[in-house]
Amino acid sequence: MNILKNKFLWLAPIVILIVLGIFALAFYPAFNPKPKELPIAIVNKDKGTSIQDKKIDIGKKLEDKLTDSDSDTVKWKSVDSEKKAKDGLNEQKYYGMIVLEKDFSKHAMSKAQKVVMSAKQQEMKDKVKSGDIPPEKAKQMKEKMQQQGGNNDVKVEKAHVKTLVNDGANKQASQIASQVLSGVGTNINKQITQQATSMLGNQDVKVSPKDINGLTNPVKVSDSKIHEVKDHQGGGNAPFLMFMPVWMSSIIASVLLYYAFRTSNNVSIANRVKASLLQMLFAVITAFVGGFGYIYFMSGVLGFDFPHTARMALFISITILGFIALVLGSMTVLTMLVVPIFFLAMFFSIQLVMFPKEMLPKFYQDYIVSWNPFTHYATSVREILYMNQPLTLNSTTWMLIGFMIYGVVMILVATIIKKHSDKRTEIPS
Repeated sequence: MNILKNKFLWLAPIVILIVLGIFALAFYPAFNPKPKELPIAIVNKDKGTSIQDKKIDIGKKLEDKLTDSDSDTVKWKSVDSEKKAKDGLNEQKYYGMIVLEKDFSKHAMSKAQKVVMSAKQQEMKDKVKSGDIPPEKAKQMKEKMQQQGGNNDVKVEKAHVKTLVNDGANKQASQIASQVLSGVGTNINKQITQQATSMLGNQDVKVSPKDINGLTNPVKVSDSKIHEVKDHQGGGNAPFLMFMPVWMSSIIASVLLYYAFRTSNNVSIANRVKASLLQMLFAVITAFVGGFGYIYFMSGVLGFDFPHTARMALFISITILGFIALVLGSMTVLTMLVVPIFFLAMFFSIQLVMFPKEMLPKFYQDYIVSWNPFTHYATSVREILYMNQPLTLNSTTWMLIGFMIYGVVMILVATIIKKHSDKRTEIPS
């Protein structure tokens, strides 16, 4: 049969295997996206306390336990001030933070200390009353207890722990940070309760029912968020949702501008240069029409909540212009053959835009994330939309400016240097 001699018949199973293999590699980061060493800050202000000449520093023990933990999920970072930790949250250096107040140990053990002292005072009164201890001896014992910090006028207060999560940094990371910090708060209460009951047991003190709640819940945990994601903001996934439309539209616009030049029958260098300049001008017009139209359509028609609509529209316009310059500049040199590469780049970058760096395979963390233009784009979208940051000449903006310069240079060089024919279908950009 002749069909068995046709090469396309035999190529079909080979090509589909190659294509599926490429897409499997592209989506590999999403196969098992476990968080690895998500950075969370701990600010320990606790000064410790003394009970019966014994130094108690719960905050230091907790800090050492967290920073020395062998957890693969979280990497605890000791920070010496609350301001530095908050700055780290705003800079996306940390996904969350926990703060222990300066009187943490004192307040955490105040209820147990109060129960012990009340029991000892009552025991002494009973022994004095029964004659087991002379009043003079009881007075001496009371003075000694006061010298050791045993004051019956201990003021019972709950210890305070504050947790803060950067909700806008990355939705997946912020959810994990919230769960971890909530678990830490619960464990702190359990550990301090165990320590308090152990102290009471060593002192042979019986606890009345009315004191149980204060002993079992000595710490109040205040949870809060910064840059909280609001309703109608894509559930914190706007960088991903706004990635493919921007990149795809940039490629399509580049192809149209590319063929607009190719089919314009500009053979002389002077005409080609003029056509190239017009091509660049329409690239700018296309980018700003697309960027502002896209954002205002999402805002006005679809109800997406942009705190700064014009700022986001300007950034998207600059992004589209940079992407068009990158794609169009490459096409002028490599023709349409380069387009599939840009589509593959999109598929290989989807997971990088969606997940935080710490949830990606180590190879991606070490060699891909830092230079990938789409991660920079996603970071800037997140900063403008969720973190209320202005549009500045940061690394993302300079990257896009670099794409523009590259595109202009490639277009002009190809226009002047490449050989052109008077045949319409052979005139390259």
